[in-house]
Amino acid sequence: MRGIASLVPRAHGRQILAALVGLGLVIAVVRLHTYDEPLERDLTSYAVIAHELLGGRPLYSDLWDHKPPAIHATYAIGELLAGYGPASVYLLGVIAAVLTLVGVYHAAAGVGVAGGLWAASLWTAVSSDLWFQANQPNTEVFINACLIWAFALMMRLEGRAAGLGRFAVIGLLFALASLYKQVALAPAAALLVAHGAFPPAATSRRRAVADVVLASGVIAAAWGAVLGYFAATGRLSAFVDAVFAYNRAYAGSLSTNLARGLHPSLLVPTSLAIVLPLAVLTIGGALIALRAAESRRIGVLFLALLGGAYVAIALPRFFHAHYYQLWLPPLTAGAGWAIGFATRRAAWRYAWLPHALAAALVILVIVNEAPAYRFTPEDWSRIKYKSEIFIFSKELGHELDMLLAPGETFYQWGNESGLYFASRRSPPTGTFFVFPLVVGPLADDLSARVVADLTRAQPELVVALQIAFRPEFSHPVLDWLRLRYRPIHDPERGPFLLLVRRGGRLEARLGPTG
Repeated sequence: MRGIASLVPRAHGRQILAALVGLGLVIAVVRLHTYDEPLERDLTSYAVIAHELLGGRPLYSDLWDHKPPAIHATYAIGELLAGYGPASVYLLGVIAAVLTLVGVYHAAAGVGVAGGLWAASLWTAVSSDLWFQANQPNTEVFINACLIWAFALMMRLEGRAAGLGRFAVIGLLFALASLYKQVALAPAAALLVAHGAFPPAATSRRRAVADVVLASGVIAAAWGAVLGYFAATGRLSAFVDAVFAYNRAYAGSLSTNLARGLHPSLLVPTSLAIVLPLAVLTIGGALIALRAAESRRIGVLFLALLGGAYVAIALPRFFHAHYYQLWLPPLTAGAGWAIGFATRRAAWRYAWLPHALAAALVILVIVNEAPAYRFTPEDWSRIKYKSEIFIFSKELGHELDMLLAPGETFYQWGNESGLYFASRRSPPTGTFFVFPLVVGPLADDLSARVVADLTRAQPELVVALQIAFRPEFSHPVLDWLRLRYRPIHDPERGPFLLLVRRGGRLEARLGPTG
C-alpha cells in the first residue's frame, strides 16, 4: 500500500488527465441509466422556455419564470448542441458534472495530486446521487461548477500573489453563479470576506482588499449589464417583478429561514447520511488547518464555503432535496484535501493510512449508490418526488401530440410544463405555473396576462389538475375556462382532467361522444 501511495503524488500530467477523463466517462455512462427518466417540472420549464426563446418569444414579459436568465440561456445552448429533448438535458448534466469534477480536483490538489484524485473519485461516486436528485441538471449543478472553480482559483494562491486577472475571473464565476440563483451570492460573499481577512502569505492585506473590491465590482457590473439589457428591450419592470419582487415574497422571512435551517432534520436530513463521513473529514481537516499559520487560510476558506452553502440552502425557505447538492463539491474537495493534508503530516511509515481511509470512503459511497441502479428511470422519479405526477405528465404529453392536429395546442392549468416538453407543443401563454397566479404579489397581473393570451390563442384543449379545477375554486382564469371548455368523454388521465373547446375543431373531430 505504501508503494502505491508513494507513486500517486509523482503522477505525470498525462496520467492525471487520463484519470480525470476516465472519471468523467464514468459519470457519462452512469447517467445513461436515467436518460429517459420523466423530468420534473423545473427542468421541463427551463427546456420549454429555452425552446420558445430560440423561437423568438421574450423572457419575463411573455415567458415567465422567477429565476434569473442564466438557466434559460444554458438550456438554450443545450438545445442548440443536442436538439429539443432528453439529449440536451443529459448533455447539460454531464458537462456540468465533469466541469465540477475538474474543479474539485484542482481545489483539493493544492496539497498534492493524491488529494485531488481522491476528491475527484469521491465526487464521481456521489455526483449522480438519487436522494440529492443530483442526476439531473437543476440550477444547483451549474452553481456548483461556478463556485468550485472560483474556490479552486482562491485555494491555489498559496505562496504567490494573485494577478488582477485571476480575481476578475473569480468575480465572473461568482456573477454567473448568482445569475442562476441569487442565493449563490452567499458563498461568494463568504469566500471574498475570508480572502480579505486571511490573505495568502505573499499578498498584503491591502492587496487582498483590492482583490475583493475587484471581484465585487465584476459581480455588480454583470448584474448591471443584465439590468441594462432588459431596460433597453423594454422588459426591466417585468424582470424586476419576477426575479426580485416575487422571490422576496416566495422566500418570506430570511432570518426565520436561516433559523429553521439549523433544526437537525433540515440541517442534516436523512439524504445527507452518505456524506456525513465526508463532512467529518472536511470540517475536521479545516479545524486542524486553523491551528497552523501556514494552513490557516485554507481552513478558513473551506469553512467559509460550507457556511455560505448553508445560507444558500436555507434562504429560499422550502429545503428541497436538490438544494443540498450545494454541499457536495465542498465536501468532496474538502475530504480529498484532508486526505492529502494528513498524508503530508503523517510519519512516512503511516503515509498509507490516509489513502486506505480514502479508498474505504469511495467504496462506501459506491456500495451505497449501487442499489439505486436496480430501479427503472420511472422508479427514480417516483422515489425522488414521492409521486407519479411526472410519469403521468410524460405519458399524457405523448398522447396529446397524437390527439392534436399540426398547429393546434393546449393550455395546462397546473404546474406541469412537462406536458409541453413531451408533446413538443408550443404553450399559448408563457406563464406555465399556477403558483404565481394564485399566490404572491404578481397574481392579479399574471392572471390578467394569461386570460389575454388564451383569448388570443383559443387553444383547442385544456389539461387541468383535477385537484385545482374543483367547482369551489374561483379564479379569473378558471372562470374564463369554465365558460368556454367542457370535459371530454372519459376525461380523466391520472391526476389530470381533459377539457375541449366548445365549438372548436377538436370537438368536431371527437364528435358527441368525445
